[in-house]
Amino acid sequence: MGIIMINCPATGRRVSTGIETVDIEELPAVTAKMVCPACGGVHDWTKSDAWLVPSGEQYRLAAITGRALSRHRSPEP
Repeated sequence: MGIIMINCPATGRRVSTGIETVDIEELPAVTAKMVCPACGGVHDWTKSDAWLVPSGEQYRLAAITGRALSRHRSPEP
């Protein structure tokens, strides 16, 4: 399982869509909306904008960099 990620168009930061799945290739070709944890805006995205990261990667990155991350912020690219 992994988390679907996109780049915030306002900040360029990697952000989680909050969706966990096995494969993004099986997603339908639709436009989804999300409230962005990086800028607070609402962004449209499609599976062509997205990639999959293993669940919990944001917590592993925090341990490596030595800083705590809140649920509402993503790690810097």
